[in-house]
Formats: sequence, structure tokens, C-alpha cells
Amino acid sequence: MFRVGIIGIGSISEGYGTPEDPYAYCHTGGILYSDRVRLTAVADLAPERRERFRVKWGHCFPDLKYYDSAAAMLSGESLHIVAVCVRGPHHFSVMMETLAAGPRAVFLEKPPTCSLAEMDTMMAAARVKNIPVTVSYSRHWAPHVLRLQQLVRDEGLIGEVHTVIGYVGGSVLSFASHTTDLICQFAGYCPEWAVAQGRYTDVGNVPESYEPEPSLNGAIIGFRNGVTGLHVGADTQFGGFYCEAIGTEGGVRAGLYLPAAAWDQKKQPINLNRYGMPVNQSVFTVAYGQIADYLEGGPLPHCTDADFVAVHETGFAIIESLRSGKRESIPVSDRTRKVFANG
Repeated sequence: MFRVGIIGIGSISEGYGTPEDPYAYCHTGGILYSDRVRLTAVADLAPERRERFRVKWGHCFPDLKYYDSAAAMLSGESLHIVAVCVRGPHHFSVMMETLAAGPRAVFLEKPPTCSLAEMDTMMAAARVKNIPVTVSYSRHWAPHVLRLQQLVRDEGLIGEVHTVIGYVGGSVLSFASHTTDLICQFAGYCPEWAVAQGRYTDVGNVPESYEPEPSLNGAIIGFRNGVTGLHVGADTQFGGFYCEAIGTEGGVRAGLYLPAAAWDQKKQPINLNRYGMPVNQSVFTVAYGQIADYLEGGPLPHCTDADFVAVHETGFAIIESLRSGKRESIPVSDRTRKVFANG
């Protein structure tokens, strides 16, 4: 089994789940129910978070080692996978430290960086070490969403896709990026331009070197393959964090929090049970399984390297557009804009 270390043990690391929940929406729960990886060490600066983790999860990982810094864990352990789960403004510094230590793979929480310049530098360092960086647009890995992606993009279930509509708003890089990824999941990771509207709401407590992160009202994303992505920027009839992919022969509805659905050209439901829909799992169990597959010689995990870069570039293009009021090209020319993306 592959050894995992987690840096930063807050909500997404362990807080959004319990040891009893096999579908826990957190790294620790996903690892616990995986037969491919095991948690070896955790690191956090705050002793109270380390103690909280020990009380809640310690009995599940009796040999787990606790460290008071990323540096101590990275130097003290031989890890296959490092999960970086600190807050967004700290991602870049912790990632550079992690990449220098040389694990075989990194699982980075979103938003990956607060500027595109940081992303460029981070990815250059990863390429030197040949370390793939997977970004946790976590809702991507819902098993039924992955199966729908395969049916649509590889098996032509609904013909040629021409439009993908995604639903949920919120902060562009820290929250709405889940839906940006979902749009790309069905449209393709080849965004070419974006035009958007948004707003700045709570701009307090933003450090002087950063700009505040805006919220998304809506966006249109153009893809090189001719697909149009529509980012509604709000919850609708079925809530949020889902998309509808429309093709020449029908459509599908996909998202973590609702059942998979598909229909044909005549708007008649397609019985997806005929297509081998998978059993449910924690999205983190699935994601770590893809990383383990890669380490055993398989393909890159989803949301890795060029794919997450496409999503992140789109987020910054959206921010540029809502500031300029114009359509912005991807890749974005301004690499230095630094946004306080604190997700």
C-alpha cells in the first residue's frame, strides 16, 4: 500500500466526515476506506488540531505519526503521496517545500495557487522532479459522475456534445471552481476564452499584497473543440455542483448530490442501469485509487497537471473578464494578479 502524509488537518482533511462514514467527504475518511493507500503521518502547526485528530481518528491509525510542521514530516518520513491541505494563500510555499522533498505524487487542495505566476513556478518545479500534481476538485470523482463522463466522452451516449451548463456560484477560485472543473469534465480540458460577470462582496481582512476574491454571477466559456460552457453561477432546481451536458442525440445530468440522469433525442429517459453504473464510494477513496493506479504504472489521475491548469486558467480568465467587462483569452496574459483565494 502507498504511504500518505497530510499537511494541514482542518475541515477538508478530516472535519467533513467521521470514521463510521464510508462516504466521508474528507481525505482521512477516503484513505481509511481505501485498500490502496494508508495514512502514515499528519502535520499541523496547531497542537489543538493534532489533538482533535488523535481523539477522533487515532484509533483508526494506531501507528500514525504526528508532526508540528510540514518540514518535520517531510524530512522524517518516506512518503509516496503528500496531501497539501493548508489554506489557499499557503499552498505555494508548502508546495515548493513538498516538491523539494520528492514524493512520488502530490494531492493538492483547491484553489491550487493565488496567482498564475505561482502556478507556473510550482509546475516548473514539479516537472523537474517528475512529480504529478493532482488538484482536489473533489466532486469530480463521484463514481456515477465518472461513469457518465465515460459514457458521454468515450462511448458517445448523447452524440456530439455542444453545450455544458454548470450550476453553482460563490467565490471564483475557492468554490465555483468545482463547477468549472465539472464543465470541463464533459466539455474537454481545452478552454480558449471566458466572459463573465461577478461581484465583490466581503473584501475585509485581505492582506495588502492580495486582491479580494470575487464571486461569480455567470460566465460563458468557449472551448477549442467548439463546445460552449455556461456557468450559471447559482443553485437551481437540483441544487448546485452539477451540470447538464447537451449533445446531438440527447443529454445527461451529473453531479455529486443528485442521481445520474440521461435522456435521448426525444427527451425520453435513458435507463442507465443498462450501462453498469458503479456503486457509491467516497470521492476521496476514488481519487486516491487513481493516484495509486498511476504509481503502479497506469495513466495520470484526473484533475492532474494540464487538466487542473486549464481549470485554474479559466478561473483567472473569469476574474479578468469581470474586471474588464470583456472576453478574456486563455491562457491569461497577466500572470502576476494575486487573489486572496482562501478556500
